[in-house]
Amino acid sequence: MTIRSTYSRYLAVFVFAIAQMAPAYAHAANEQSAERTTEQAIWRVQEIYFAYFGLTTHYSCDGLRDRVRFMLSELGVQESSHVQIAGCTDLSGPAYNPSVRIILAYPVAATDDNIKAAAQDAKRAELVATLKRRSKSKLEFGLEPYDAERLNVVLLSKAQTPTSASGDCELLEQIRDHVIKPMGGTIVKDELRCIPYQGTAGNSRLTAEVLAVKRS
Repeated sequence: MTIRSTYSRYLAVFVFAIAQMAPAYAHAANEQSAERTTEQAIWRVQEIYFAYFGLTTHYSCDGLRDRVRFMLSELGVQESSHVQIAGCTDLSGPAYNPSVRIILAYPVAATDDNIKAAAQDAKRAELVATLKRRSKSKLEFGLEPYDAERLNVVLLSKAQTPTSASGDCELLEQIRDHVIKPMGGTIVKDELRCIPYQGTAGNSRLTAEVLAVKRS
């Protein structure tokens, strides 16, 4: 067999392989675009309280505030959303039963029902004023529709530097129940397996579908 014929044979095999892979790449691209569909949204402003109770992982007040802020950012809420931690007896050490107050601004579908509910929310103006005062936001948080995107968000129990062998597993459980669900998010996959007083093997995750502020 000549060098030319051998080269031609390998080239034909390569071209055939690329042709077989193309549909797979197209399918993956379709799946990715399906996860980031654009739709019209309005701002919902909501106040959420919960008490963090962890048996394995404890945070300082600043540490807990920063972790909650990070998770909210990953969930696509408006960046001026406010997080306040109370119940800390030692400002630099771990807090064993702190309370979390969140004022959230996040997208919801611009349906007639959602627009009507926002317009009739007696506490909305007060919460908007708090957001604007604390964050110096220039947003008016009005009811005019804007573009948002629906996507899947993966929150890892050991994102960044874990505070213990268990990471943020217990905190993620409370974010799931007290934040994501009240926001109207859908839990797509829950792999959290938090074991009290023990570290968790691997890096468990929580996947949620949310309507998020559209990112460039």
